[in-house]
Amino acid sequence: MSAALMFAFLGWFFGGFVSGVAGFGGMMMALPVFMLGMNPTDAVLVCCLIGGPACSHLGWLYRKHMVWADMKWLWASCIPGCFAGVIVLKIVSMHWLQMAISLMIAAFVILHLCGSRATWRLPDSITSLCVAGFASGFANSTVSVVGVPIGIFVLLKQWDKDRARATMAVLFFFSCWVTMIAQWAGGLYTLEHCKLALGGIVGAVLGQMLGFMLGRHINQRMFVMFVLSFLSCAAVILFTRSLQ
Repeated sequence: MSAALMFAFLGWFFGGFVSGVAGFGGMMMALPVFMLGMNPTDAVLVCCLIGGPACSHLGWLYRKHMVWADMKWLWASCIPGCFAGVIVLKIVSMHWLQMAISLMIAAFVILHLCGSRATWRLPDSITSLCVAGFASGFANSTVSVVGVPIGIFVLLKQWDKDRARATMAVLFFFSCWVTMIAQWAGGLYTLEHCKLALGGIVGAVLGQMLGFMLGRHINQRMFVMFVLSFLSCAAVILFTRSLQ
């Protein structure tokens, strides 16, 4: 248990730092460290359990830059996405889900880098917000990568870094709590999961505070490159895990 707690703390300190800088990416960065001490399914469940408190803290840090008119549609569509993910996770192998999502991410990154950025501007609409919210909830409750759909969304919207980080942070707060409730209701958590989550929560809060202070000094171009780099890493990590 002591070794697993150490991995939980270190994994989420690193993940918390990344999410503090960029507003997303905490779970994806924490998972590889988690998997050094536990199997993939347990690692995902513990990350989801940590995600609620961790994302609450992150949302609080970025709350001043939030455009609240967007959130009602993102939140409303996130709920069915989270529950749909829990249902699918009980039916479809996580390996197949990881492979499918990794290939979709890779396709987007390649198309984005090969095309003119101006042609990828997504107009404001309720439909786009709902699709992004549903996809984020689904991804979070299946393969624990809530940041991937919303990262793609903010790139297509071409929002400035502060609005993008605030939107992601506040959406993650909501989606992570909904995911926790759905997984708890589904009987997926154990007492051991809860104990491991405590170490991760402490690491996440400390990492987020450090990352938030440093994140204020990056410019828009650096933020876009960070998002693309994160998406590329997410695709590689998910595809690698799908082959294990």
